[in-house]
Amino acid sequence: MTKPSKTKSLTIAALAAGIAVMGSLASIAPAQSSSVSQAISQGIVGETASGYLGFAQNPSSELRAQVDAINLGRRSAYTDLAQQRGVTRQQVAAETACNQLSRIDPGEAYQLRDGVWRTRGSAPIPTPDYC
Repeated sequence: MTKPSKTKSLTIAALAAGIAVMGSLASIAPAQSSSVSQAISQGIVGETASGYLGFAQNPSSELRAQVDAINLGRRSAYTDLAQQRGVTRQQVAAETACNQLSRIDPGEAYQLRDGVWRTRGSAPIPTPDYC
């Protein structure tokens, strides 16, 4: 039996980590209400480069509370994954942000590290340098 190469082992570990991140986010997704989904499609709420949802426009207090609850769930999932993987919560959040930013549909809002809110057009979103 041959010993797996270090590169192959790292690739397998990276794939497993990506699957774990997406699995954790899938468990958070059902908490997203239809009003949050609607606010995302309207560009009121959007993904940020920090791995959390943010507000591109002023939200109602009800919408703010719903997004805050989603972000608390994400933070908890990031903390759990970080502990399992021996990395920081911020590293898990940044990795997740890369995945989430790649899934933004045209017309949806997003915020990169520069803090500027943008609306996605037909072109892909420029990937942050850490992705």
